[in-house]
Amino acid sequence: MTLDEAIAEIKRRIAEVSPSVVTRVTRVSAEEASIRAYAPAADEQAIKNATNEFTLSLLTNEGLEVQVLVYDITTSLPPEE
Repeated sequence: MTLDEAIAEIKRRIAEVSPSVVTRVTRVSAEEASIRAYAPAADEQAIKNATNEFTLSLLTNEGLEVQVLVYDITTSLPPEE
C-alpha cells in the first residue's frame, strides 16, 4: 500500500463515522504523514475507534506511519488548505 492509498482509506473511515469532519493532511516523508481531523467533540472517540487499529497495522505491516490527530471543530478551526 502506498502512503496516498493509506491516507485515502483513513480519510474514508473518518468521514464514515463523522460526516461533518474537515481533514488536513501533512506529508512528512514518503512513509510518514499526519492527518488532522476537525470534528464535533462527540465524534472524537468514534474517529479513534475507526482509525487506531488500521494505523497500527500500517506501521507494523507496511512501514507507514500515519498519525491521526482529532480536534474539536468548535474550538479549533481548521487551517486553510
